[in-house]
Amino acid sequence: MKKRALTLLLVFAMLLSACPIALAAEDAGTRETNFFPQQPHADVDYADMEYEHIDAAPLLEEMTAIQALLSDAANAAAVEKRFNAVMDRMMELLTMYNLVYIQHSQNVMDETAASELEYASETYTKVADAVSILMKAVLESPCAAFLKEELTEEDVAYYLAYKPMSEEELALSQRETALSNEYDQAAASITVEYGGEEWTSDDAYYAYLQGLISYEDYDAISTSYVKKQNEVLGEIYLRMVDLRREVAAANGYDNYGDYAYEVVYQRDYTQEDIQSFHKAVKEGGYYELYTDLSELINSELDMDIYYADYTGLDSLELVESYIKRMSSEMAESFAYMRGHGLYDYGEGEYKDGSGYTTMLYSYGAPFFFNTPYGMLYDFTTIIHEFGHYNNFYWEGAGWNDASSSHDLAEVHSQGLELLFSHWYDEIFSDSAQFVQDYLLSNLINAIVQGAIHDELQQYVYSETDLTLEKINQKYRQLAGEYGMVPADDPRTEMYSWCQIPHTFVSPCYYISYAVSAAGAFSFWLDTLDKDYFDVVDEYLKFTALPADMGFQESFAQLGIDNPITPEYIAELAQALRKATDVDGRLASVPPADLTGEEWFYEPLMVLFQAGIAAVDDEHYIRPYDSALWNDAALLVVTLTNEIIATSDLERGGEPITRAEFAELLAEKLELTGTGDSPFTDTDSAAVAALAELGAVNGYEDGTFKPDQELSRAEMYVIAYRLVMSVLAQLMEGVAA
Repeated sequence: MKKRALTLLLVFAMLLSACPIALAAEDAGTRETNFFPQQPHADVDYADMEYEHIDAAPLLEEMTAIQALLSDAANAAAVEKRFNAVMDRMMELLTMYNLVYIQHSQNVMDETAASELEYASETYTKVADAVSILMKAVLESPCAAFLKEELTEEDVAYYLAYKPMSEEELALSQRETALSNEYDQAAASITVEYGGEEWTSDDAYYAYLQGLISYEDYDAISTSYVKKQNEVLGEIYLRMVDLRREVAAANGYDNYGDYAYEVVYQRDYTQEDIQSFHKAVKEGGYYELYTDLSELINSELDMDIYYADYTGLDSLELVESYIKRMSSEMAESFAYMRGHGLYDYGEGEYKDGSGYTTMLYSYGAPFFFNTPYGMLYDFTTIIHEFGHYNNFYWEGAGWNDASSSHDLAEVHSQGLELLFSHWYDEIFSDSAQFVQDYLLSNLINAIVQGAIHDELQQYVYSETDLTLEKINQKYRQLAGEYGMVPADDPRTEMYSWCQIPHTFVSPCYYISYAVSAAGAFSFWLDTLDKDYFDVVDEYLKFTALPADMGFQESFAQLGIDNPITPEYIAELAQALRKATDVDGRLASVPPADLTGEEWFYEPLMVLFQAGIAAVDDEHYIRPYDSALWNDAALLVVTLTNEIIATSDLERGGEPITRAEFAELLAEKLELTGTGDSPFTDTDSAAVAALAELGAVNGYEDGTFKPDQELSRAEMYVIAYRLVMSVLAQLMEGVAA
């Protein structure tokens, strides 16, 4: 894979993403590793790095002056010296862009930063274009020797074929930056009115958690908010799509998705190639696995862990103490980040909501930025972004140094998240399983979300007559195909696709999260049957591979299965379900709507754990709902293994009465009593037989209320008593 075109360095500068309970680990020593080549890093604190408004004119004039020297080979040394000075200045300009990008991220309402960001983007684009033109001129001149030594044959071919950016392309770049700023400010400003107050979705969520509003209020606010968000941001998105279609056309592409895959992200697979990946994710049951893990998480939920504050220095100290135990090289990059203040993961009223790691090239200094959410996600994000940070720290920061592809960069981050979970037992103690399940569910969901949002964007950039309504309808269709909504969901549109910032500012990026998570899981699965530190070393070898190596090529280099093949995705789903033992563990998790205080809790749980009492897709048993004929028939089939005749289920969707259930049980289990009914309001032989076995005992007034609808709890309690009575009789027979 060739090195990045200079005009793409702005894109590859950003890798967008994505109070601990234990103290930092006692110093167990630093584990020595040696996988990365040394790189220069400035001894400068972030606080001392000042943004400079760079005037491009002198730089452009210098490039013109260099071109005037190219006709004479005797000027080669002077050309080389002045060319290198120009490149240093260009990297300073890129550094200034990233500095002001950070400032903008810290406060999207800062008009000065937003304006300066647009200026820096426009200026860098012009300078990078001029540099590419200069490189072509140098390569065609008698002074070319020094530059040809710097470049690969593929690079040389690229620059020799380079065509200057047109005024149209420059204008498109400026418009794209302006639209991104408009999106940032709009996204930060959306509120909805409810109950006489203005709400954001986050405001409503935290108010609900604190008991200040009911769930019904929270749901109403959230629904209203996402619809308004869809309306406001959707209009901006449609303009972005039109603009990006112009960008694709200006670069000779019929489809922006193809342009983004090949040029922006330089992937080693196409949109068509990845469609089989989409299909495999749908068929692999990934969303079902995610929801199953979510049920386990809800049953394990530790509120103190989940809603702790992870934005203090103690969080960094904790992570650093375990990073040292993994690798001295990672410890070095972490210490550099902390020592020079090259991070911002604290609160900020107008932060842009993103998390990313960027490179301040002139200093050889990566910078980690994050917008905290006030929950466990902030802790895992520290490790995620440090995976990016460590990679940046060990990669070269020169103009001619390659950068790892976005797909590979996400393996670095997600892989580290998974390997770091090895220490959860020490960090989170009794809540380690909860945190592990939380992490795994997030990364499994990344596979689903990466695939569905990529498929949605493939549709968006292929649909000629695009409307917001069509996007919402397509997202609803895809949500059904991926198993995110039940088949009978009545909605024709869904709106929450607009909550993915990447869709707006980094179009076609999201598939990187999916393919990288699929690949990262291979390292975690290896830790289950291999030495942990051997796997850590494999991860470090992977991270240290040459940055210009392709995604699929990198896995092949280490003999790891290609993570984008349908075969791998199918096998991974099975391996993850087995490794998490989600099915076995769910069998012991109480239904989500039981508290343990119910009068029927014990008998219902016995039947649930025996596989007799059934929960629905939301893991609810709904004990207070009326039992239906279908429910009763399923229970009888479970107890007797007898197939229920179709004629018995003609009323399947209707509630069953107490007497009807007694008749069904007596018939299918061939129950006969020896006495009369003990109840004053029925002489049913079936009821009498159940009463004799102790399965029913009626009400205090001596009635049975035969025509009253049976609740699901009552149905299961009757079944439990019946089973226990039969078992008792069997035990008596054995004893006799």
